[in-house]
Amino acid sequence: MKLPETLLRILQLIFVTIMLGLCGGLLQQQVYGGTPTRLSYSMWALVLAALSLFYLIPSLFLPSIRSPLAVTVLDSVNFIFLLCAGIAMAASLGGRSCGDQSFLANNGIINGGGIHANRQKRCREANALTAFEWFAAAAFAGSGLTALYEMKKVGDTRRLQGRRPDMMSSRA
Repeated sequence: MKLPETLLRILQLIFVTIMLGLCGGLLQQQVYGGTPTRLSYSMWALVLAALSLFYLIPSLFLPSIRSPLAVTVLDSVNFIFLLCAGIAMAASLGGRSCGDQSFLANNGIINGGGIHANRQKRCREANALTAFEWFAAAAFAGSGLTALYEMKKVGDTRRLQGRRPDMMSSRA
C-alpha cells in the first residue's frame, strides 16, 4: 500500500466533505437573487471531486481496477477545477474583512442570505470554503504528482521489458 497517496486521499475526502457542507449551506441560505455563479461552480467542482473519489479511494486497495492514466487524469482535472473555484471565490470575496458592513451588504455571495441573515457568518463560511478549495487543490496536485510518477515508473518497466535481451542469444 502507498502511504503518502493514502494519506492524501484521506485528506481529500475530509476536505471535500467539509467543502460540500459549507457550499451546500451557502446555497441553501440563498434567499433572494439568483444563486451566485461562483457558488454553483464550486458545488459542481466539489461533486466532481466527490464522484472521482469513489474510484480513486478503492483503486488504492484494488490494483485490478487501478489505471495509472485514469488516476493521473482524475487528479489533474480535480486540481484544475478546484484551483479555478478557489481563484473565483477569492476574487469575488476580495480578501476583505468580515467586519466591513458595506462589503457585507454589497457582496453577492454574502448578501444573498436575506435581511435577517447573519452576514458575518456567511462571510466566514465563504472564506472557509475558499481556503479549503485551495487546500484540496494542493492535495489533488500532490496525489497527481505521485500518480504521474507511478505512471512513469510503469511505463519505464514496460519499455525495459521490451528491450531485455534473451540470454540464449547473447552467447557468442
